[in-house]
Amino acid sequence: MTEQIRTKPLHPARRRLIIAVVIWVLVIRTGILTAAQTFGITDGWRTIISTTLLLAIFIPLSLAAVKELNALRRSGEEPLPQIPTRRSLIAFGVFTVAFWALVIWATASGSSFVIPLLPILCTIWLIVSIRRYHRAGRSVHPNTATRPD
Repeated sequence: MTEQIRTKPLHPARRRLIIAVVIWVLVIRTGILTAAQTFGITDGWRTIISTTLLLAIFIPLSLAAVKELNALRRSGEEPLPQIPTRRSLIAFGVFTVAFWALVIWATASGSSFVIPLLPILCTIWLIVSIRRYHRAGRSVHPNTATRPD
């Protein structure tokens, strides 16, 4: 058996995304926070500036990585994602509610500045997982979608 020789690198968009995360954490964010502190910007605004620049860098990289992953899945080079179970959806929903409760508690207890990034990401992941679960259910039972009510 002969192996196919790859002419292109494996997953370049995802590799760029990982490298950008490492560079962001180690270099850019530290530089932004230090420069903002030097100019006398308050802590809340420093966090807002840092988060805004983070999103400006990572949203395009993430979209490119998702498009590349979907293209690889369509071509059969990458396996399809696992279908979540009902138990895992319930457990993740409980964790998401707990994270939102923690953010609400922190805000109500008088914290000066709270960014609910983790609960937002958990909510997005939960919605995507629920969507994947329902899509898998439709593909397993094709007659239920076409049956008249």
